[in-house]
Amino acid sequence: MFETHFGLTATPFAREIPVEHLFVSQAHREALARLHYVAERRRVMVLTGEVGAGKSTALRRLKAELDATRYEVVYLADVAFTPRSFFQSLLDALRLDAPHALPKLKKVAREALAERWRTQHRTPVLLVDEAQFLSPAMLEEVRSLLNYDCDAFAPFALVLCGTRALAERLALRSAEALSQRIDLRYHLSGFSPQETAAYIRHHLKLAGANQELFTAKALDHIHRACNGLPRPINQLAHLCLMAAAARQERVVDHELVEAVIAAEWQAPQAAGR
Repeated sequence: MFETHFGLTATPFAREIPVEHLFVSQAHREALARLHYVAERRRVMVLTGEVGAGKSTALRRLKAELDATRYEVVYLADVAFTPRSFFQSLLDALRLDAPHALPKLKKVAREALAERWRTQHRTPVLLVDEAQFLSPAMLEEVRSLLNYDCDAFAPFALVLCGTRALAERLALRSAEALSQRIDLRYHLSGFSPQETAAYIRHHLKLAGANQELFTAKALDHIHRACNGLPRPINQLAHLCLMAAAARQERVVDHELVEAVIAAEWQAPQAAGR
């Protein structure tokens, strides 16, 4: 195991990293600032980003940072949502029984969201991940869910999160009514070269590294191969450490990175393809 070879106490770049130890780039800071604003003001936001840019990580951090006595975060993610499954999942997350008939299901969901705000003084924050997969019918259901008191009041905040394909879908005429309700839009970009290097060092330090394991040139190669996107960076850095251990190398240099890329790496594609 490469962890033993490098004297690490844990596996770096793992998914289960505690939220308080997550690396926060400048783009993530800006996204989080907007997400907090949306939660506080009960607004609607669209968060987009390339595949692997850390969109779900930003949502995870938001959930951890919001005061649970003031907010109730509902995370919804399903690439095949139907109106019934969407409202069923919403009520399940709110720990409420869901009626069978769809009209009643919608009515109960709307009333539950309003009840949280009006009587419990807690703002529901709906985080809909992988929203690029929402059908036109589902986008219309989301729009209708926002209608309270002739549009003069909103008892919850809503974040639609997805790839560039989500922005493209919202630009269609069929989604115009929903698009007009969106208050903020933010596109999460990849890391800068300096942030990529800091990100890798951050994860290695968390895993117990007490010395540099990647040369500066190797870090630059990883950044360019991954377009600065966190998930591919995790995968490629992990493969490089495995290859270095197999070769009994103590440091990953740019030649080793090039060899790993040539042998077993597929560069990330642009979102929406």
